[in-house]
Amino acid sequence: MRSKRAVLLAAVLAGALLATACSSDEEIPEVAAEATASPTPTPDPTCPLTGQAPPGGLNLTRPAIAVKVENDPAARPQSGLEMADIVFEERVEGGITRFMGIFHCGDAEVVGSVRSGRFDDPKIALPFTSLIAASGSNQIVTNEMAERGILYLVENTTDGLFRVGSGVHDLFANTKLLRKAAMEGKLKAPKEGIFTFGEIANKAKKARSVSMGFTTSNTIEYRWEGEAWARYEAGVPFMSDAGPQIAVPNVLVQLVQVDNSNTIVDVAGNPSTDITLTGTGKVLLFRDGKVIKGTWTIKKEGHAPAYTDTKGEPLVFAEGPIWIELIPNDVGEIKGMVSFSKSLAP
Repeated sequence: MRSKRAVLLAAVLAGALLATACSSDEEIPEVAAEATASPTPTPDPTCPLTGQAPPGGLNLTRPAIAVKVENDPAARPQSGLEMADIVFEERVEGGITRFMGIFHCGDAEVVGSVRSGRFDDPKIALPFTSLIAASGSNQIVTNEMAERGILYLVENTTDGLFRVGSGVHDLFANTKLLRKAAMEGKLKAPKEGIFTFGEIANKAKKARSVSMGFTTSNTIEYRWEGEAWARYEAGVPFMSDAGPQIAVPNVLVQLVQVDNSNTIVDVAGNPSTDITLTGTGKVLLFRDGKVIKGTWTIKKEGHAPAYTDTKGEPLVFAEGPIWIELIPNDVGEIKGMVSFSKSLAP
């Protein structure tokens, strides 16, 4: 009779042989490590109207504001326009132009000089803001502002407008104080996606200078000077009161229909303008020493514009401020002009 020890030893040896046989015939499956998904990086916030990183601590949900600035030679050099995210230039009565500065990420304690509002201003401002600051206007324009839901701030109604003298060119704006009124009015921030920023997507022609005119009596020119488009007016550098010449990375020439108003005239009897900002038209985007042709489309007055290239893709702007020139096209009663060159004028 076998001893219990012998039986136990035989069992151990048999188990060892069985384990050896299994290891030689089959691979022991490895436990697959759980795949760890890499988190999608959150893009850094950027200013919707410039594509740039906001100044430290800036709340991008704050509203933008619009300020009307005159372009009379007696008012030059202007103040604060170099701090605006967007600057529109529009023709008004008598062939002169006015600026509308849109300030969202930008701010300036002195903007001006500030002059009166126009009937077309809500059309221009509403895609970005419902606040317009001006020196005042006639009753027709004031009524239009109210009907379009504009928070219309004029002289003697806000601390955001102040005088440095008693002359017509002595009214200025403080955008920080104006924005307080916008926040109290619960105005919204500009929508994302109106502008696309980045590198030039498609081929673009070389351009070193662009000339334009709202009338035949005054020529505005931008010259590519290596990093930005420097502005000249009547052949003279267009300066900021802070010192440097106005120079921006983007100049957008938007060709629009401009007619004479049938209802509004100035004190000299000159009719105001009526700018059509619905439908579609041509644009020329100047950036990086090049020109990109395209189209603007606005489905409904006051809605955000869509800017596309000749292939139907969004126009791609350089990061930084945008100056938009609302040049009269060949359709309306008032004609403008625009041309560009591959070389700088002598």
